[in-house]
Amino acid sequence: MAVSDPVRVRIAPSPTGFAHLGTASTALYNVLFARQRGGTFTLRIDDTDMERNRPEYEQLIYESLRWLGLDWDEGPDKGGPYEPYRQSERLDTYREEAARLIKDGRAYRCYCTTEELEAERKQAQLEKRAYKYSRRCLNNPPEGRTVFAVRFKVPGGDIKFRDMVRGEMHFDGDLIGDFIIIKSDTYPTYQFASPVDDALMKMTHVIRGEEHLSNTPYQLMLIDALGYERPEAYAHMPLILAQDGSKLSKRKHPESNLALFREQGYMPEALINYLALLGWNPGTEQEIFTIEQLVGAFTFERVQHAGARFDWEKLNWINGEYIRALSDEELARRIKPFVPQVDESTLQRAVPALKTRLHKLAQAVDYLDYLWTDPHPPAIDGEVAPRVGMAI
Repeated sequence: MAVSDPVRVRIAPSPTGFAHLGTASTALYNVLFARQRGGTFTLRIDDTDMERNRPEYEQLIYESLRWLGLDWDEGPDKGGPYEPYRQSERLDTYREEAARLIKDGRAYRCYCTTEELEAERKQAQLEKRAYKYSRRCLNNPPEGRTVFAVRFKVPGGDIKFRDMVRGEMHFDGDLIGDFIIIKSDTYPTYQFASPVDDALMKMTHVIRGEEHLSNTPYQLMLIDALGYERPEAYAHMPLILAQDGSKLSKRKHPESNLALFREQGYMPEALINYLALLGWNPGTEQEIFTIEQLVGAFTFERVQHAGARFDWEKLNWINGEYIRALSDEELARRIKPFVPQVDESTLQRAVPALKTRLHKLAQAVDYLDYLWTDPHPPAIDGEVAPRVGMAI
């Protein structure tokens, strides 16, 4: 892409489970960069996993991002100049591009069975060498078989690109074997659909998690083979880690579910603030940032390379700071959904005592539950502050 092109960035979550912290973190960095440059932030849904995709998961992505204030300019629900924005609605495009690669001699049909491929891998293990596909279907395709996948013919050579976090990156293409781009069920692989969409949707920068760094050389080879313009740069952000140092994932760590943060009474502004600091250092002692301040302060040069452990105590502290910055009226409004049994006037009188103690809005339930569990509750004016104090 030309440096003068308007900035276009995207996130491309898969609707295969609940919306999680990694999606929010990646969306945040894309939003900050787009706003800094006056660019466009796109939401694309990568929904080619037909066994695990669910419409309700897609809705959770929308709801969670909007709750955080990370709205998008283009997407499945908004449309835009490069629609459709669901990969399941772009299947003909992927198949046409794969056919073009075959015609140009840059891809070929692979008829190998699962058993044949497994035998190749085992032979490579016996010979103590890294496995690369043998190209048997390129050089001597079998006769009489009708089921096939499509493999990209890897050209090899040095693959380099600019990463805004990690600097100049180099990969040895000679170590990469021919890989599948269209599966035998006619659906594209992630490695194929993602760069095709990025190119056709004119993405100038690709900002995503570190786990995708190793995918980049594969995708750049495809971009070059198809004659597309490369993105101007990539940025691979550090992983969010659990307390044990493992990658925080929606499969192993249900606590990363964004809906749970909302249910527990974390404020969206506070969670955004914390996520920004998770892997990025502003270079100052400042720890509380509005989204506008983050737009002005964020740089990729100050993003760390190593993964960042999720610190619940730090998040609770930041959330508490945001709670104490609210007016009494606004805090009462935000607490009300957690304690619907408490009338407005009672809640208003309780808020000053609550404000200094809450780290999460949902904690108000613990402090005020006596108002509806005690058959003879005391007068609120004389008792709420001591009761709140005893609940600490």
